Amino acid sequence: MKIRTMVVASVMTLSFAGYGVAQEMGGQKMGGQEMGGKMGGMMSPLMPAEKVEAMNKMMMEMKPDTLEASLQRGEMLFKDSTLGNNSTGTSCATCHPKGGSSGGAADMEWKGQAMKVAIPTLVGAAASFPKPVGPMKVTSTVGGQNNMCIMTFLKGTPLDLNSQEAVDLEAYVYSLSTGKKIDMGAKKILLKPVPGSM
Repeated sequence: MKIRTMVVASVMTLSFAGYGVAQEMGGQKMGGQEMGGKMGGMMSPLMPAEKVEAMNKMMMEMKPDTLEASLQRGEMLFKDSTLGNNSTGTSCATCHPKGGSSGGAADMEWKGQAMKVAIPTLVGAAASFPKPVGPMKVTSTVGGQNNMCIMTFLKGTPLDLNSQEAVDLEAYVYSLSTGKKIDMGAKKILLKPVPGSM
C-alpha cells in the first residue's frame, strides 16, 4: 500500500510539473509545435476544425443507403468473375452456388506444398466467425475469410476491408446465416467430407 501511494504521488508531481512548464511557455514554440495552455506541449487528439467541417459536409451530401441495397451489391460481387481483379474466370459463386457448396475440394498451395481444402457451404457459416482458419489457425473474420478466398482461389487482390465493396460482400455472406445462432469457432459445414482435405 505504501509503495502504491508513493508511485501515485510521484506521477502527480510529474504531471503538475509538466503542466507548470507548459503554462510558463505560454505561446512559445517547441520543436516546431505551438505550446499552449493545458495541452502541455502535446498535439490535440482531435481533428482540426476544417477537417471536421469537410466530413460533416460530405456526410450531409451522401445519399442514404439501405441494407437491401448493400445485400444486392454484395450478391453481385459474389457472382462477379472479376472480383479482386482476378483473371481466373471464376467467382465466389463458382464454389458456393447460391451460397451453398459445389462439393469436393479446391486445390491450394501453402509454403510450396500442394493441399486440398474441402469446400464448405456458406449457409450458416458466418455465424461461426470469428474463428481460427487455415493451416496456421489464425483467427479471422468473415471479411478476412472473403479476402483469403479472393487471394487463394480467385488469384486476385484482397479488398480494402473498409471499402464499400468489402462491406457489401461481407453483408451478403452474413445474410446467408440469417436466423442462425452465433457459435464462434464452430467447424465449417461440409455437405460431404473429402478424404485428405483440410
